Amino acid sequence: MNNRREVTVENCRQPRRYKLAILTFVGLLAPVYFIPPALVVVLNGPRLVVVSAAVAIIVALMTYVIMPLLTHFSGDWLFKQTRSKSPISKQ
Repeated sequence: MNNRREVTVENCRQPRRYKLAILTFVGLLAPVYFIPPALVVVLNGPRLVVVSAAVAIIVALMTYVIMPLLTHFSGDWLFKQTRSKSPISKQ
C-alpha cells in the first residue's frame, strides 16, 4: 500500500481570480504595446498575417516566460490566504 497523499486539484492552493486578472493585465501591457508595431516593420505583409504572428508571439511569451516569472515574483501575494469571515473563530 502506498500512504502518500494523492495530489489533486482540490488539494492545491489556488489564487483568487482577481489576482490572476491583475497579473495577466500587467503581463500583457508591454507585449501588446511593443510587439505589433515591431512586426509591422519586420513583416510588412497583410494585416491578418501581422496580427496572427503578433498573437502567436504574445501567447507564447505569456505562457512560457511572462506568467511564470510574474507568478514566481508575486507568489507571496498571489497565494496569500485571506482570513475567513466565519463568525466562529478557530483556536
